[in-house]
Amino acid sequence: QEAASDVLVEIGKRFLNKVMEEVLGKFQPGILPHPFVLRTFADLAVANVFGMVPFLNSILGTLLPMLGMARADSVKSGCCYALQRFSESIQEYLANLDQAPE
Repeated sequence: QEAASDVLVEIGKRFLNKVMEEVLGKFQPGILPHPFVLRTFADLAVANVFGMVPFLNSILGTLLPMLGMARADSVKSGCCYALQRFSESIQEYLANLDQAPE
């Protein structure tokens, strides 16, 4: 799982839309995502800041209502890790707005 996540992150540096199309298929409202889906989103957010920040609105819109459903420590940890990395990517995006494509 870790290796697959790492491969998706590396591919996502160059082909983000294709990777997001596949990973978002595993991220459904009302169904807690696997911790490695969250980790993949989180690592993509840091690896490809300008590509991922536009996706964060929909990711967070889906994830935040489900946080109360997280019971397993692995899911709680995955959510915390994802929120941390999303915050880092937003900070990076805002610090470099002059380089932002949009």
